[in-house]
Amino acid sequence: MKASKARHYTQQLYSTRLRGVFGHSDHPHDEFDEVLRKFLKHNPTSNVTAQIARDEWTLHLDVLKFFEKEGYRDASHANDTPEQIMLPPIMQEGSQLTEDLRAAVERLSIAEQQQELSITDVATTTAMRGLGLFMLGFDEEAARMIHHSRILDSDPTSLGSDSCSSQIEYHASQVILAAVIRGLALERIAMHRGDRHLRTALDSYSRAIALHDRLRGNDARRGGLTNGFVDEIERWIEIALYRTVLLTMRLQGSQKGIEALRIYQAKEQRWPSTFRMPQRNVLRNIQATQLNQARTSVPNGVAVKSSVPAIRTTSKRRVRPEPPADKPTSAWTQEFQRMKQAAIRALEQTASFPRADDSNANVDQLANQLVLSWRLDDESDAASADEVVDLLYGMTRITYRSQTILRQLVWMLVAADALEEASQVANKYALLVESTWQAVGVPINQNEMHQGRTIDSALEYIETILQVIYVELHKMKDVKRAHTRANRLMKLVGRFPDHTTADKEHMEGSLPTIEVSSEWLARILRAAGTTAFAIACNALPSRRSESQREAIALLREATQLDAEAAESHYALALALAQTQQCKEALISARYALELEPSSIDAWHLIVLLLSANQDYQGALQLAEAALSQADSDEAADAKIPMNGMPSRLTHLVSYDYPPSAWERGASYVRLFSTYNVLIEITDGVQAALENQCELFEAFRARFSVATSVPGQRRSRDVATDSVPHLNGNPIHELTATPAEARQAYRSQTERCLLQSLWLMSAASFRRANDLEQSRDAIQEAENLNPTDPYVWVQLALWCVDAQKPGAAVTCLYKALACETDHVSASLHLARLLLRPEALHLRASHAESITAVATAQNGAESLLNQSLLDEGIESDLVAEARKSTSLSLGANAQTAASGNVAPAFAWKQNPTLAPLSVAAGLLRTATLYRGYDSPEAWHLLAQLSKQTGQPIDIQRKQLQTALKLQETRPVRPWRIALAWP
Repeated sequence: MKASKARHYTQQLYSTRLRGVFGHSDHPHDEFDEVLRKFLKHNPTSNVTAQIARDEWTLHLDVLKFFEKEGYRDASHANDTPEQIMLPPIMQEGSQLTEDLRAAVERLSIAEQQQELSITDVATTTAMRGLGLFMLGFDEEAARMIHHSRILDSDPTSLGSDSCSSQIEYHASQVILAAVIRGLALERIAMHRGDRHLRTALDSYSRAIALHDRLRGNDARRGGLTNGFVDEIERWIEIALYRTVLLTMRLQGSQKGIEALRIYQAKEQRWPSTFRMPQRNVLRNIQATQLNQARTSVPNGVAVKSSVPAIRTTSKRRVRPEPPADKPTSAWTQEFQRMKQAAIRALEQTASFPRADDSNANVDQLANQLVLSWRLDDESDAASADEVVDLLYGMTRITYRSQTILRQLVWMLVAADALEEASQVANKYALLVESTWQAVGVPINQNEMHQGRTIDSALEYIETILQVIYVELHKMKDVKRAHTRANRLMKLVGRFPDHTTADKEHMEGSLPTIEVSSEWLARILRAAGTTAFAIACNALPSRRSESQREAIALLREATQLDAEAAESHYALALALAQTQQCKEALISARYALELEPSSIDAWHLIVLLLSANQDYQGALQLAEAALSQADSDEAADAKIPMNGMPSRLTHLVSYDYPPSAWERGASYVRLFSTYNVLIEITDGVQAALENQCELFEAFRARFSVATSVPGQRRSRDVATDSVPHLNGNPIHELTATPAEARQAYRSQTERCLLQSLWLMSAASFRRANDLEQSRDAIQEAENLNPTDPYVWVQLALWCVDAQKPGAAVTCLYKALACETDHVSASLHLARLLLRPEALHLRASHAESITAVATAQNGAESLLNQSLLDEGIESDLVAEARKSTSLSLGANAQTAASGNVAPAFAWKQNPTLAPLSVAAGLLRTATLYRGYDSPEAWHLLAQLSKQTGQPIDIQRKQLQTALKLQETRPVRPWRIALAWP
């Protein structure tokens, strides 16, 4: 019984020492003392072993306390690279911890001289002396002592059967510890004496790994270790494996380093989730970097020329590196998926928020590599961007004020078409960067560090904000928000908009003025000019012309600073066209097309400019050539060549923000629509109707979301589906996921595009006197979006042709209720009101228009009063009140949707004539949104004639209408080109 207890407590002591200081509770010393007491009670002759165990325990505690005092922990390795690996700090003279550790080392040296020591005790004294000497800074002595002791040549797995399993494993832990300490000491020596010592250190680590393989490599039970702690064997072998990967990459190259990384990844399966997470993240980073380098490198023996795909771009300008034209191999894609899985596991396993002094560098680099991998995989796939967005949101939880993560998140949200969310994240990013700059200054170089965090440079900040400006202006159509950001950038580079002195002082803030190259300044000027021109179109009449001239001046300067930027020439051409400077616009548009011959929008702009010059036949031929080239380019890009790289004829590689395939499809359909209008002008309405079959087929071939159920979620990647907290809504619990936001954005865009096709078809059928087909087309458009004012305008025109003028008025006021300043609705209503004999009107129209314009919800405010005389209300308005738009003006049709109430409000006022309402409508239109509409000025001239205005006023209005008509394209500039 006595012998069994002695053996039991011997095993327990070895197990306690094997677990180590980290494997116990908050009071490890008390637990160890109790185990040691019981060991001595039942093994009274083992005093030397007990003393060695106590000194070992004390030494480990002293080292742990020193590390805590110095702040050395796993997170200290976050910035490790193959060229520079963090080493533990050295204990300095004069502290009590140093004296205690030195005393422990001396006691162990004395104990080692005794003859009765077991082989395990000898290994312990050697390993602990080596650890102590290393911590005290005696690296050469520690490495020499361990080498001469021959401890690394021992094999604990070959101990006799008298040894218990816990003793064998504990003995192995001391051999592994000694090997690791020798390697660390040699690394520190190599800092001053060269890399030859690193090769010896690598050999020492290899011995530790080989012993670990013999001990636990084939043990399935050990391989499945899932306890909440790791023992000394795993703790020290991780150091050996980690440093082996980095040193192998440094000394033997990336290929050998990846092989060592594979060994590390196989071993880490046995470790708990949070064990050595910073070091594991460093290796994930290296894996991602190597993966991306393998994707972008040119294989040996392959000519550089063959790796360049065929493109149409003639501009030499390149804003960012072009992704490889060839598709990634299946092995590369699978490795990318494994990397994302590893990142997901890391995020799942990291629950604590980082400390303020923790470095973000490792996670920042991993984020950069993940985004780069996505671009190298297939950056045109917005659905795959959702996975990277989820990962980046997860990374915000394990970093502290990371500008890199927020910047990459903005870019990936834009790539995923989660536009509003990208704009909101950009606000947080800008606030973080600007507040940091105010505290520490603007960094001169990229990747400048401050307190362990990377500070974005001025160019990184400008690049991100320019991207957000483009999104807000061209995709979200939020002109004011984009204009505010552009002015902020102008202020940053010392270029103030033309405001008053007070405005300038308000804008200045505390950010310094920075200098940028001419190319960067050109990009900022283009953004500022484009947003300023969009703002000017809705500016007060007294400021509009001047603001437009200022905006055009900014765009001209942008083209002068960067003559290779096709986007700047295109923006300038469009601005000139909208100010009736068509000859200059044509020159800029042609130059933009020369730089990027595959730009459908540039082709489209030139087509519109030719039509503005009344060269309809030339415009038709050019549109046909553009569509033909677009079709052939898309077909060529879709082919998989037998040899060489696939072509990229549709890619606008010089653009800052090249359109995606989806955006290019929308541009193609808009150009096709203009082509159809030109056919109707040149060949007649029947030819246009026949061509519309091809137009709808072209739409169907490029889009499918418009026919899906609104709000339906797209499937997500299986990898991120398994991570519930990553799929959570990041900004607010009501925020849509990127997939939902993308579907909503694209579905809305495609529905608007399809609706415009139905309305075009309805107008063609109406002009062909096929009112039945026209009415069906209007109904299709209404089904897509019943609140679009163009639906009701088109229905009003149908009612006029169907001899239903009262219903036409109803429809036009419905259009004004949907959009209170809608130009087309205002003009058509004014045209009807200029012929009051057609209707028996005697209502106060002016009050109605005021109510529409000022009410928060124009439609609801205009439902309770009467427009027409009581005598005819039952014939016209009552029918609209109880029917759908499908039955407006029809004799017998069944309602297919909800009721359409008359969207207007009136009070009886016989003193106000309809001409007064027409005057209000026309003056408002010509002052604001309809200032460039020749119909508006022509109707205003008619009104002036009917109301007896002076001849000079009439002449001026007619001259304005004629001038606008002379440079009017077949479709409005901004509608045809989807320009804000």
